[in-house]
Formats: sequence, structure tokens, C-alpha cells
Amino acid sequence: MKSGSKGLESIIGINKRNLDIISAHNKREYFPIVDDKIQTKEYLARGPVPHPETVCIIHNFFEMEDSMELLLSLETFVVKPSRGRAGGGILLLEKKDSENWNTPSGRTVSREELLKHFGDILFGVFSFGLSGDSVLVEQRVFPHKVFKEIYPRGVADIRFITFKKKPVMAMLRIPTDQSDGKANLHQGAIGVPVDIRTGVTGGAMIRGKQADFHPDSGKKLAGNKIPFWESITQLAVRASELIPLGYLGIDFVIDETLGPLVLELNARPGLQIQVINNRGLGPLINRIDNEF
Repeated sequence: MKSGSKGLESIIGINKRNLDIISAHNKREYFPIVDDKIQTKEYLARGPVPHPETVCIIHNFFEMEDSMELLLSLETFVVKPSRGRAGGGILLLEKKDSENWNTPSGRTVSREELLKHFGDILFGVFSFGLSGDSVLVEQRVFPHKVFKEIYPRGVADIRFITFKKKPVMAMLRIPTDQSDGKANLHQGAIGVPVDIRTGVTGGAMIRGKQADFHPDSGKKLAGNKIPFWESITQLAVRASELIPLGYLGIDFVIDETLGPLVLELNARPGLQIQVINNRGLGPLINRIDNEF
């Protein structure tokens, strides 16, 4: 790999990422800090780095019914497995009536279905490893108007990569009806490159194909300026300084009233960000590595 080369020829593959970057710069003893969203929030609070407020945590089956009374009183909330992977197990729910909720795509979730979903999370169906998990219920983020105009039925997020506490690469992930309002590329969300210096979006991709417009709203995807970009960059650096990992993925959302919030961290951030940006991570990481 030629230092300074650009384009897909400089892409880092999964073996090189695991051996040369993660093994060398991310000690496994610190993985639980980012693999467990509850632990992550405890570390972010030390910054402080803003993040979504916790509504409740369900650690065992006895707490499921007790939590239901609280959740039935709320208009909207988000359910997550604390140690989930690849967006699995996340539910964005909005109250439909006294016993049911709707997802962003309009699917109805009953009280019984939600209790079953809690059980699946506690059993570890969506989680790292084979052990059980906890249910994390958070306040729902209401997207900034810039993103709401592009797609109003879900929350776009920003994946930010840092290496040795330095900004490296970023992309915007925009939900679709196909992804059920989730900003997960594997489930059909749109990947949009972001110029890390200016915060302006470039040409997007959905499931490996170029996308100039959002498939559901018809809104243009390139040429949008992400609000609070300077603050997001500063918060990414601050978050990376709180976590003892050299290579880190940091996911942001922008709430319409609260501004930028860190949604979660990742010790093994995926490599598709390179394809979205049409640029390999190799030269960028090499340059930072040679500075230290």
C-alpha cells in the first residue's frame, strides 16, 4: 500500500484491521467499556460528553412487568440490548393506544410482544457472546430539521472514526422505510460520505448502489451541510480521550433541541465507511501512526 494513495486501492481489509490496528491499539480488556452501552454511558458522563438520557434498565425477568407501567405512561422511547450488535434488537416505539405501540414503519407492537422482546434481549439473542444481556430503554431522539426534511420517520446518525484520538473519517447513515427507521446499512439505510473538514455530504450509496436521492422522500443526499460539525468533531476527540482504545468508532445523533449526542461507541468499527467515502483508511491511519 502506497502511503498517501487514495481511492479503493488503499482500503483496509478485515484481516489487516484486526491484526495491525485492533490487536495493536485496542486491548481486549477494555472492550467491555464500548460493547456494553450502559458502561459506555458511565464513561461518557465523566467527560462530560452528551448522550441520550436513560429511561430505565431491565436486568432480569422480574423487572419486566415493573417497567411496563412506566413505559405505558410514555409517548415514545427506544429499546436496546445493552450489548447488542449490528443494530439488532433496537425498537423505536411511539404510543398507539393504552396497550400498543407503533414502529416508524407503522408496524404495531403489543404489550405482549414487547415483553417477549425484553425476554429475547435478556436471553442474549442480539448480543455479543453467549451470555445474557440487559434491556436499555432510552429517551427517543427527535432529529434535527435538516435530517427530518430528508427522512422524518427515523433518526440519522453519524459514524466518526478516530485513531490515536485524531479524527480520521466520517459518514452519515440515513434510515429508510426498508430499514424500519434504523440507521443500519445492513438493514437498508443509506450511507453518505462526509468531508471531515467541512461536514458537507457527498455522493451516497444504498446496498452498494449509488443513490442521488432518498428512495422514500426524494430529497437530495449530496451537498448537505451537517449542523454542529465543529462541535461534533470536538466531541469525538473528547470521547476518544475518555476511552482507553486507540481505534474507535463513535456514533452521533443530532437532536432537534439537545444538539449532538453520542449514541454509542465501537471498538471494531466496520470497514464499509471506506466504500461509502471511496477512500481507504490505510494512508490516513499510517500518517497519524507516523506522527507518534
